[in-house]
Amino acid sequence: MKKLGTVSHLSKSRNLIVRMDELKPSDAFKKAPKINSIVLNKSVKPIGKINDIIGPVSQPYVIINVSRKVTDSELLNYVNERVYIK
Repeated sequence: MKKLGTVSHLSKSRNLIVRMDELKPSDAFKKAPKINSIVLNKSVKPIGKINDIIGPVSQPYVIINVSRKVTDSELLNYVNERVYIK
């Protein structure tokens, strides 16, 4: 498991927005996660897949398409929590 970042907020279209940990510009392309990588919570339960990476190179945002198995109440609990990728 590799740290991805902290969930910033939930979008209106039911996507989680994650603020990645700070990256050095020289490492940004090496350490950037891949699109469609599986995102896990702290108890190693899959919560969705990476859809897009946006924002500044030094500390980008990751947009996660949430799995249909995750309920709306669970989604609200993920705000300000750390998430990981496989």
